[in-house]
Amino acid sequence: MTITEYVLLCILFYLIGSIPTAYLVILRSTGKDITKEGSGNVGALNSYEVTKSKWTGISVLVLDFLKGFIPSFIFLKAGGFPFETLLIPFTLLIIGHNFSVWLKFKGGRGLATAAGLFVAVEPFVLLIWCLLFLLSFAVYRKVHFGNIVATLLLPLVYYLAKPLLEKYDAAVSNGFEVMFAMVSVISLVILLKHIGPFMEMVRKSGDKVTK
Repeated sequence: MTITEYVLLCILFYLIGSIPTAYLVILRSTGKDITKEGSGNVGALNSYEVTKSKWTGISVLVLDFLKGFIPSFIFLKAGGFPFETLLIPFTLLIIGHNFSVWLKFKGGRGLATAAGLFVAVEPFVLLIWCLLFLLSFAVYRKVHFGNIVATLLLPLVYYLAKPLLEKYDAAVSNGFEVMFAMVSVISLVILLKHIGPFMEMVRKSGDKVTK
């Protein structure tokens, strides 16, 4: 693959990630601009909160998941591209979702798209994240808190789980360092979009203490 071809591949993945699923669904169904409604997040949770429709929220969730799964599966599994070659394009898929060029670099938080990506690339990553989310959500009963804790701990737990994962999937040891790097970078990209919700939780906790 030439440098030009690789740059085009990176641009393609970014543009696929940039497709503003929630924005288009909400605009078509309600005429509203989701970036100016609710939390302003262009994702499934805000889509549900803005419309009060579970079907709308689930539809956005599935579409964002497929946005991560389909290109990842096609290029890695069907196309046979080396994983190392797709490391940057995969990351740009999530960056595109979180910072969409079509929405003046606004976007979602990348969780559903990342889930689709990891189902195609390494399902164990998603399994670990889900377990961490359930544990943290059980403690605080807040979705954003669960998202933040699970995403923050994901790289560490994935790294520590390597010996266990190798028992069930020998392929884990092949390119583990590259996978760990991608998990870490994508987790960071997702966490960047959770700074706002985190600060809001801190503010609300402070208000409760002072009352």
